[in-house]
Amino acid sequence: MFHLVETLVRFFNKYAYVQIAVYGKGFNRSARDAWELFQSTGVESLVAYDCSGAVLLMGTLLGGLITGTCAAIWTHIKWEAKNERMLMVGSTAMLMGMVLVGVAMVVVESAVTSMYICYAEDPLLIHRWDAEFFSQLSEALHQRLRHRSARGREALTQNRFDVNIQESVSL
Repeated sequence: MFHLVETLVRFFNKYAYVQIAVYGKGFNRSARDAWELFQSTGVESLVAYDCSGAVLLMGTLLGGLITGTCAAIWTHIKWEAKNERMLMVGSTAMLMGMVLVGVAMVVVESAVTSMYICYAEDPLLIHRWDAEFFSQLSEALHQRLRHRSARGREALTQNRFDVNIQESVSL
């Protein structure tokens, strides 16, 4: 099952759009190239812990809730409307607010996606653009890689320990 998910991520990911825009490749080829680039540079470990999409989704939901609530209150005050009309106006405004905020959030998400590709392609490009951001991104990457290698050593040690116990038990 995990192999299936990994294959789907390798061939269908949002990072392909950056490769398409920059290099003009096809979607499947771009998706595969972007994922292989991430794996070869270690940026995959940053992408795996990226929570910007969740934060942007929460912003979109919050924008919709604020818009819907304000419209429902306005409807109640302006027309002294009953609950049905307030609910209808509030829910419609909430959907409209979510769409409008979501459009703005897509721009931010595209920028984050582009940053990951740019960092994987040429880290010094980010350094020339903003040295402080480069150092923060590099430190986060090195932390993730150290954490990953520590987990790998721990799993390897645990595996050896399990094998030694099994050999002792079978004797």
